[in-house]
Amino acid sequence: MKKKTTAKLKPQSKREKPKEEVVIETLPFHETFPIKLVHKDGKEDKVCYFVCKEHLDKYMTRYKLNKKECQISKTEPKKPEYD
Repeated sequence: MKKKTTAKLKPQSKREKPKEEVVIETLPFHETFPIKLVHKDGKEDKVCYFVCKEHLDKYMTRYKLNKKECQISKTEPKKPEYD
């Protein structure tokens, strides 16, 4: 016959404690990326978002984009969607 073994419990101080949820508040998208750029990339429109004007300028010089061919605007806050 096999011997019955009893499960050994760890002392309460060494037991794993349930992890607490970490809630990180982030800014709304339109506040974080206030600049929107739409331009043609081949046959399709490409949409890009930027944090500041300097990043937009750097992107436009890197890809040699013409301001007349691009649409630059501010991002708008989106209304929350409810089910």
